[in-house]
Amino acid sequence: MKGNKKRLIITAVAVVAAFFILASASASGGQIQLDDRMLIQGIGIDQEEDGVLVSVHISQPSQTQPVLEQVKGETVLDALDKLVQRSGKVPLYSHNLVVVLGKKCGEEGLEHYIDFFVRYYEARPSVGMFLAEGTAEEIFTLKEGEEYVSPEEIARMGQGGKTNGWTVYTRAIDFVNQLWGEGTSPYMPVLSVKEGVVEVTGTAVFHEDQYSTTLTPEESRILLVITKRLTGGQIVVELPEAGKVTATIRQGSAKVSPSIKNQEPQLDITITCQTEISSTENMDLAADEALLPNLEQALASQLQSSAEETLQKTLREEQTDPFGFGRQIMQEHTAWWKENRENWEEWLTKIPVSVQVEMTVESAG
Repeated sequence: MKGNKKRLIITAVAVVAAFFILASASASGGQIQLDDRMLIQGIGIDQEEDGVLVSVHISQPSQTQPVLEQVKGETVLDALDKLVQRSGKVPLYSHNLVVVLGKKCGEEGLEHYIDFFVRYYEARPSVGMFLAEGTAEEIFTLKEGEEYVSPEEIARMGQGGKTNGWTVYTRAIDFVNQLWGEGTSPYMPVLSVKEGVVEVTGTAVFHEDQYSTTLTPEESRILLVITKRLTGGQIVVELPEAGKVTATIRQGSAKVSPSIKNQEPQLDITITCQTEISSTENMDLAADEALLPNLEQALASQLQSSAEETLQKTLREEQTDPFGFGRQIMQEHTAWWKENRENWEEWLTKIPVSVQVEMTVESAG
């Protein structure tokens, strides 16, 4: 993680920039006309060999569609300042909807790329954060017909978890809180371009501020349910007597119970899901309630296997904790945490984890 010294330098630069913007406003009578401002709607950031490439979608009152501007600088703020010099207009960041960071930014470490969006007085800490599977430039320059893929559409993709049951949504302030807090690992949705279409394809998990791994949609669902944010989605299983059955998740949650035994932590996780049958290859299943216990068992078994595989990948293999288990132990077993916080990553590789799934099929029709 980058040090406090660099954060202070970045903060100082942002304050200086804010001073000059306010000074310009004062020189023009204390007000900046809308025509003299750039309404920033989306920002893409890529790390290149010779600096930072910033791609910006800008909306103007006189134009029906956003325009794309690209500029390079030594830092994000330096690039944005050059954009101001080029256009002669003052940026308005309060309209910004998304920040997309290229994969190389994630591999290098995101802290010094996103600090501006949290500290700058006019930026939106609630802006949605995304990691590009490739480059942010690829996403910002992509067109659907004659129009660029809009920041509004990308923002809606980030909130798709309400219906698809696996897309996470991360704001800049969420990422920073996870990064600077104890006992948790940051994460954000991944954007990919497939056959000329932008879509969310998974969840990027970070080790401190550096990219570590990507969770699949199924693994992302486990992240959502354990963090109590699963609100929808479908699970497909196959029964010998009914064929393929699709169950819609109506409610999902989890109870995480950390405990300390013989000075060693362990986790007991109980996942609870309420579902209903959405479709089946055998129409008689809807009328045969005797088959429902088999369906519940199959759904529970599949979700439990997915949970165990996801925990193996995140905790054991990557030594990351996007679920916030460490934070919960810190809150409930403070004395143990104070003695072992420095070794939490080592504990992740060996902490015993028990997963149980309670599945209910509420309706067969």
